[in-house]
Amino acid sequence: MATPDRALFQPVRRSRLYEGIVRQIQDLIADKHLQPGEQLPGERELAEALSVSRASVREALRVLDYIGVVDARAGEGTFVATSPPTPIDPSVYSLLSDRTFLLDLLEARRLFEEGVVELAAHNATREDLEMIDQFLTAHEASLESGKADVADDLAFHAIVAEATGNPVLLSVIRHLNELWLQARERTGRRPTSPFKAHRFHRQMLGALRRRQPAAARRALRSHLQDMRADILAGLPTTRARNSATTRKKRTLGG
Repeated sequence: MATPDRALFQPVRRSRLYEGIVRQIQDLIADKHLQPGEQLPGERELAEALSVSRASVREALRVLDYIGVVDARAGEGTFVATSPPTPIDPSVYSLLSDRTFLLDLLEARRLFEEGVVELAAHNATREDLEMIDQFLTAHEASLESGKADVADDLAFHAIVAEATGNPVLLSVIRHLNELWLQARERTGRRPTSPFKAHRFHRQMLGALRRRQPAAARRALRSHLQDMRADILAGLPTTRARNSATTRKKRTLGG
């Protein structure tokens, strides 16, 4: 398969060069200059065409691969993805290793997920509730066997979103889950967190079964408040104090 003309790419002049590269490639795909399945030029060719270093190109391609815009295949090259990418702003990618970013993400989750659990309390069918219960039972067995997986915890929130019957809400939850998973992989997690999360999930299910949206919101908020305390505990004292003060009036329970 022929590679696209290098003349398509323009020199990039940005403080964060990789972001400019990411956006340019995204624009070329959106404008149909780059087609699904088409192979991109190699790192050296791209670096020359964009007037940037190969390191900047490498970082941009890493971001594009992460958000699903391209498919990096070892030993073959980088190809335009054939399936729709995850809509993540590349500027967010650089924040995933910062624990304070988790506080921002947690605030977004609280604002969004409170509405999700409220709707789930109204709309969840018996089958939905049984599916959630079965999931939690299986997850409890995993915890007891020593398996603590962040992805499993996040899957609970996706199942609850699915119980709303609104596919748009489920899509947004999956997106937030992916951001959270990537950030948590970079920042770590306290050993007791999975067990506490499981207890909160059980409380949320109980509220959904009773058709009590207010109780479901309270359980969710307690869950996220506990997660917030976990994040702050992992920050240096000064940063934790500053972060807590800054967000006091606009975050969980504040």
